[in-house]
Amino acid sequence: MKNNIFFTPGPSQLYFTVYDHVKKAFLDQIPSISHRSVQFQKIYQNCILNIKEIFDLPVGYHVVFASSANEIWERIIQNLIYKESTHLINGAFSQTFYDFTKMYNIKSKKYLYNKEPYDIEIVDNNCQLLAISLNETSTGIMCDSDKIKAIRNKFKNSLIALDCVSGSPCIPFNPNDVDTFYFSVQKCFGLPSGLGVWIYNDKCIETNQKKIELNEITGSYHSLEKLHKMNIKFQTPETPNILGIYLLMKVTEDMIRNGIDNLRRDTNYKSTLIYDTIRKNEKLNCSITNKKIQSKTVIVADTINDSQIFIDKLKSKNLIIGKGYGNNDSQIRIANFPTHSKESIELLCDEINKI
Repeated sequence: MKNNIFFTPGPSQLYFTVYDHVKKAFLDQIPSISHRSVQFQKIYQNCILNIKEIFDLPVGYHVVFASSANEIWERIIQNLIYKESTHLINGAFSQTFYDFTKMYNIKSKKYLYNKEPYDIEIVDNNCQLLAISLNETSTGIMCDSDKIKAIRNKFKNSLIALDCVSGSPCIPFNPNDVDTFYFSVQKCFGLPSGLGVWIYNDKCIETNQKKIELNEITGSYHSLEKLHKMNIKFQTPETPNILGIYLLMKVTEDMIRNGIDNLRRDTNYKSTLIYDTIRKNEKLNCSITNKKIQSKTVIVADTINDSQIFIDKLKSKNLIIGKGYGNNDSQIRIANFPTHSKESIELLCDEINKI
């Protein structure tokens, strides 16, 4: 069996401790326990406590689970948006969130940013909910903590929703600067897909309650009201991805033990190495040239020739990188997640230099 290293943007390489945690989970019959049992409640509670520690969540911020970030988009639309929302779009995924609102007949607005930083001066500050991205997976654009803080300062009366799918916990930000944020586990957390994590504050609960009082539909078994009610008991409305929550609990324990600051320093070092390799390669160019918004976790490079040349040659060395998003055959995407060791990134860069 090939011992591939996956640098794909998600699913990606499993976190290096996952194999042992899976063995232990099956040994302890974790996938068969009741989601109403005390054993599951302890797993749920510990997982949430770990997430709160990793993000240094203030009092009044809550954590629940869904099937994916895509589902969380829908929950935000149903529970937190009245009639309109505003979306700052810099790639395919932020565009898709906007598209979802249109399916619900929301009078949403969008501001497009083509490989540029968010310019909030042109954005109407009268919006109910503002959707932004910490890291746009399709284009490799990052929003740093200073910009998020500036957005918070301008949009004091708006709910701010932050897409952290391919950025957390590697790219830091202050949770106080947003009202809700969310991620899937198959990227930076190095886990099998099928679990989404939704963090929201008390302001979101108040907004949701107002929608309920207006007799608006806020969802069924996964309404925010239902999720929050069950969350208080460390439970979920339905039978959840028990194995996924258990593995997230174990991996977040590992990350905390190793140190989140160390994780972020390593992310910065590895991303610098990848970008330097791209700049020195005559057959590659950085897709995002503005260093302030270059993603540290999903690095996108334009290829002079067909990107499949890079993909195939690296695959022959058991190094699996990602294609450009969609049908883009002139780009490659390289994931730089916590599971990717410095040695594996150095090996990848050495092989890129040979192409």
